[in-house]
Amino acid sequence: MCGRFGNYALMRLVLLLLAAFAALPACLKASDTTVTIENRYPSSQSALVIYRASYKEVGETPGDTGAAFNQPIMPGDASDPQPVVAASDNPAYVLLAPGWSSESLSPPTSFVVLRSRAGFAVNYGDALRIPVDDIAFEGHCEAGSVLLQADADFITQRIFPVEFVNMHYDAATCTTTPGDSGAP
Repeated sequence: MCGRFGNYALMRLVLLLLAAFAALPACLKASDTTVTIENRYPSSQSALVIYRASYKEVGETPGDTGAAFNQPIMPGDASDPQPVVAASDNPAYVLLAPGWSSESLSPPTSFVVLRSRAGFAVNYGDALRIPVDDIAFEGHCEAGSVLLQADADFITQRIFPVEFVNMHYDAATCTTTPGDSGAP
């Protein structure tokens, strides 16, 4: 009899420990760690609106490279903080929509594709702020910064494929034209 009750107590202890370990990730919520995108471009007639932005570790799945920042960010403004998992240096990507108004009923027809010059790390519990300007990002032709075409193709085909359906981006001139995106 003692052996049967002893096994029951041991099984109960094991189940209790499993339940405690299963609840552990809920205690380490990613929402305690956030990232915000700041549009540091000045306001002007051809305002550089951030149409979309992506930080490598933002998303529902760690490693998701999907555009997590889907709301336009006007010059001088910042996005709402987004939950993120703690991560070592990761690049950020941005689609600028020069002269486009966030009040427009149609999407932009022209983009400038940017990639951060360096990666951004975020520690557990921190609030990372990513400044978007010509110092921290490359690819803005008017500022004398050009991406390699292969890098621009990666960004347009893998990071922002929806925005470049039936569109082609020329990295040397920062122009978007109708045509094949070159996506596989």
